[in-house]
Amino acid sequence: MANKFNRPTRANKPAKAPRSQTAGEAKAAKSKALRGGWKQQWRYAWLNTLADMGRQPLATLLTVMVIAISLTLPSLCYLVWKNVSQAAEQWYPTPQLTVYLDKVLDDDAALKVIGALKQEDGVAKVNYLSREEAMGEFRNWSGFGGAMDMLEENPLPAVAIITPKVNFQSADTLKTLRDRVAATQGVDEVRMDDSWFARLSALTGLVGKVSAMIGILMVIAVFLVIGNSIRLSIFSRCDTINVMKLIGATDGFILRPFLNGGALLGLGGAVLSLILSGTLVWQLESVVANVAAVFGTTFVLHGLSWDEAILLLLISSMIGWLAAWLATVQHLRRFTPD
Repeated sequence: MANKFNRPTRANKPAKAPRSQTAGEAKAAKSKALRGGWKQQWRYAWLNTLADMGRQPLATLLTVMVIAISLTLPSLCYLVWKNVSQAAEQWYPTPQLTVYLDKVLDDDAALKVIGALKQEDGVAKVNYLSREEAMGEFRNWSGFGGAMDMLEENPLPAVAIITPKVNFQSADTLKTLRDRVAATQGVDEVRMDDSWFARLSALTGLVGKVSAMIGILMVIAVFLVIGNSIRLSIFSRCDTINVMKLIGATDGFILRPFLNGGALLGLGGAVLSLILSGTLVWQLESVVANVAAVFGTTFVLHGLSWDEAILLLLISSMIGWLAAWLATVQHLRRFTPD
């Protein structure tokens, strides 16, 4: 009887967990472990990168300074082009067309021609000088008043000075307007006063091309400097890489600290370059203001804006990452553990 009563019944047995719940818990635990593994790998990569830089502080500082100087040169060239373009827009006078009317036209006919010129598309303002007014201005400004009195008739034609609209002040649209004005009946000759515009456009274009060429060369220099620095770091850690290969470390695990190091070198060089560029602009602001005051005007020297600074940081970091990737991948492809 005792054995009968002591025998466990089916109702007293512990209930088994559903298989679906057990599988879900296992999947969640595996996902959590993977996330923790990735965090540990990234933490290890960054700590290893910082430790590697800390072991050679002087070499790291020199590399960052070389990168900063290489980035400062194109940055300064870009600032020169930027400020020259702004100065050209600020100081360049509005281009005008000087129209010489036929000498045979009387005042009424000349006024009709002026009315036709005002109706042309792109004309903002027309200043008219009759033949007598043109003679009076020439007499006052030339100093040949006595010689002009000896002439039997007025040799100067009536003049109309056309100021184009803002959207007609480029070189191509101004030439189109000149051709249409020249085709107007009663117009003898049209001259385009754009010599300063052509000179300033050529100057700003030259500065822009020089800046682009220097920028490309300096980007290549930064790429080579970071790549060479990463290669030296790889050679100094050949034994560590060999041990990691022997214990089964993947190329991505080995590669990650060097990629972080290249990105940090590029970022550090860009930050130091921004400091140098800002210091130079700050030192030159007073000089530029004094020069502008001598010419009776004002001009504010502009440095890199926030978006331009962020773009420089991103580009430099990407260059460092790419240089480190190329240098490390080439080495790992040829590396065989001993």
